[in-house]
Amino acid sequence: MINRPIYMNTLISSIGNNMVKLLVGVRRSGKSTLLKLLKEHLLKNGVSKSQIIEINFEMIEFDSLKDMKNLHQYISDRIDLSNKNYLFIDEVQEIPEWARTINSIRVTFDIDIYVTGSNARVFTGEHLTYLAGRYLSIDVYPLSFSEIATFLVKEETINVYNNFLDSSFPGVVLESKDEIKNIMKQDLFDTIFQRDMILKGKIRNESVFFKVVRYVLEHIGSMVSVNKIRDTLVSDGIKISYEAVDNYINLMVKSYFLYPCLRYDIKGKEILKTNNKYYVVDFGIRQKIVPNIESNTGRILENFVYLELIKHGYNVFIGKVGRDFEIDFLALKADRKIFIQVSETILDPKTREREMKPFTMINELGERYIVSLDKQIYASEFFKHLYLPEFIKIL
Repeated sequence: MINRPIYMNTLISSIGNNMVKLLVGVRRSGKSTLLKLLKEHLLKNGVSKSQIIEINFEMIEFDSLKDMKNLHQYISDRIDLSNKNYLFIDEVQEIPEWARTINSIRVTFDIDIYVTGSNARVFTGEHLTYLAGRYLSIDVYPLSFSEIATFLVKEETINVYNNFLDSSFPGVVLESKDEIKNIMKQDLFDTIFQRDMILKGKIRNESVFFKVVRYVLEHIGSMVSVNKIRDTLVSDGIKISYEAVDNYINLMVKSYFLYPCLRYDIKGKEILKTNNKYYVVDFGIRQKIVPNIESNTGRILENFVYLELIKHGYNVFIGKVGRDFEIDFLALKADRKIFIQVSETILDPKTREREMKPFTMINELGERYIVSLDKQIYASEFFKHLYLPEFIKIL
């Protein structure tokens, strides 16, 4: 198992705070492993095994517990009445009315609750009414660059980056044999798409669904709209409605496979509602649909930087500058405001001028960086140029 301090510190600090801890994210991102690591921590600190109740709804043996009354009875039979208890539930969204059920357990027993889930549809809005003000949501992502670098400690930086592009899922990164890695990536693809999107989304026409998926993944980091996707597919002779395209994109987002990045008008100080960009959670899964990763390496690098920013807890937007310019990313966290341009290289004067131009149009205070794969650093009064690994160190 890979220890992940950024998550473990949050979990450990939340022990016993009477909040339900929700670990949410794409399947196989390491949520279950975090529960195992937390269990180890509890056992090392005086908690007995009898105080910990574990339920995993990916296992058939727990199917009967999807019924609220059965689950209550199961927990009641195992509660240690003389001590604090701990409940770990994997894939809690498999319980109908899961939030109501979990809240009932919370108020009935002296128990600290930790649950994982991999579908945002049941972790938003009305689904959380029963837990209002009583839950802590923790976004769990596949491995970050720094986490992979820690595991591949002897590797050159560029090899760590290439490993990240191959896959950032913990299980795949830990596997040394390429043949098994490929099997694992195919299994991830099948689980995420077939189980979380096609089956749960009740998609009938898989062929058309994957055409939408391919379009979005081919245009990672570009402004896309539902209308544009629909019009493109219709012009290719494919019958599809606006509602279907919108539903397919939402399925990818709710499964934590795709992340929307909204535009922010820096001068007008408002979030814009049109022409979002989308970034993918893992490049290895993307390659199952868009195999040629070399065809758009600049956008891949941009996607990489976006993932690092959100993994480090930043709220990230596309920065709109005037009518015709944009900053790749505006990243906000606590008292930090960072304007970021991403380019494979800025050693070419024309490229450097293009990337620098938006900075000259911004009057707001904030850190300004151009991030590239150049080891040769260019000095400027308008921005600080950083080699990618050095940028990650300052997040």
